Amino acid sequence: MATGAIGSDLAAFEQTVRANTRPLYSLALSILNNQQEAEDAVQDTMVIAWGRWHSVRDQERRPAWLKRVCVHRCLRVRRRLFAVERLSERERDPRPSPTSDPDLDRAFQHLSPHQRAVVRLHYHDGYSLDECATLMGCRPGTARSHLARALASLRLELANAE
Repeated sequence: MATGAIGSDLAAFEQTVRANTRPLYSLALSILNNQQEAEDAVQDTMVIAWGRWHSVRDQERRPAWLKRVCVHRCLRVRRRLFAVERLSERERDPRPSPTSDPDLDRAFQHLSPHQRAVVRLHYHDGYSLDECATLMGCRPGTARSHLARALASLRLELANAE
């Protein structure tokens, strides 16, 4: 690759990173529920992204591609954390409150990582369920199932909180 091409790729990468770091961190935090793990996942996402940056030629698709990489990284981290450590609720880091409703926040934390990911991507980030499936690396029907189960779980938790 020519030096000019590397420089333009670096500039495009830096610009995309600056614009997407906070949204990626917020997404990672909502999936992982741990500030340090979320920071690490975003950092890993950026390392992976730089290594494969040339593979996404359409600059407008790069932010969505970064989200996809981040979601996959977070789900991989969740699987590792679940297999390696079984932390009690008291030992976990304090979780950020995405809403002003503590009952809803508490119910959201009881969802599986896949359910939290699809709820976050669909309702917070505005992706269609087909887009959520692509970002999560699953079939659209699977994303719909995760969302349906998440909503049922949230309804049940909120009904029990009353």
